[in-house]
Amino acid sequence: MTALSDSQRERVTVALAQIATCPGQLTHNLQAHLWALEQARKAKAELVIFPELSLSGYLLGHGVLELAMDLEDPRLGPLREASRDTAILVGLPLREASGGIANAAVLFHGGQVVGVHRKLYLPTYGMFDEGRYFVPGRSVAPLPWPRAHIGVLICEDAWHPTTASILVQRGAELLVMVAGGPSEIGGDDVPQGLKRWHWIVGATAITTVTPTFFANRCGWEEGILFSGGSWAVDGRGRTLGGPAPACDPAVIVAEVDLAAARRHRTLSPIPQAERWELWQAEVERNRDELTRS
Repeated sequence: MTALSDSQRERVTVALAQIATCPGQLTHNLQAHLWALEQARKAKAELVIFPELSLSGYLLGHGVLELAMDLEDPRLGPLREASRDTAILVGLPLREASGGIANAAVLFHGGQVVGVHRKLYLPTYGMFDEGRYFVPGRSVAPLPWPRAHIGVLICEDAWHPTTASILVQRGAELLVMVAGGPSEIGGDDVPQGLKRWHWIVGATAITTVTPTFFANRCGWEEGILFSGGSWAVDGRGRTLGGPAPACDPAVIVAEVDLAAARRHRTLSPIPQAERWELWQAEVERNRDELTRS
């Protein structure tokens, strides 16, 4: 393998794999992953990002009990093997050794699992019922990929700005949002739900001054439209890749210059100016109120 020059080492090529998944159809979903990986390899992507629960589908109900897998599950073998050449971030229901099932994003690299993010915020309102089937993650930290530290947010995590702020404070060089974002039907050319997601992606990238990658699933599942629109922007909010079509499968490739990203954070040190003592005071105030109640 040819060694990378200094300038090449600072540039990372990322693919956003916008796929349509079927609930419970692991074989079908795995084939969609392998198709996207092939397209990403042709574009020389070093990291391929899949949407939330990309292996299992989203609307699982009690079926999540049989679809959940641990990190040694043989059904992950093809992805583990594929990661020898290309890092892969994939969504799946993860069976925890201590009990319960997490909505997880698993990072494969070099044929091994190198990091896991468990969804922190489980929406249980409207059409969402995750609190019945999943246990929430208990910690937030970047995943250790050799090319860059990756801060992962799974869908609802991205709607809570504290999560991205903490990830960047802890050294995340790239932010990755993996989503199963549904949308309303009708009206505009761009679904309303997708518009909201793009606002969140842009605002997160700009306020954390960090390149942000949004991989959303597409297609229909149980009568619900998932709106795609995967997109990548830099810390200034400028497009790096995409957006993908609103509702069709696609692989979007984006290149990010890590050196340029660092320079921009130096010129716009917004995350470094965060007033963490205000957060601490609010946490202590809430703890005192809970103790008194």
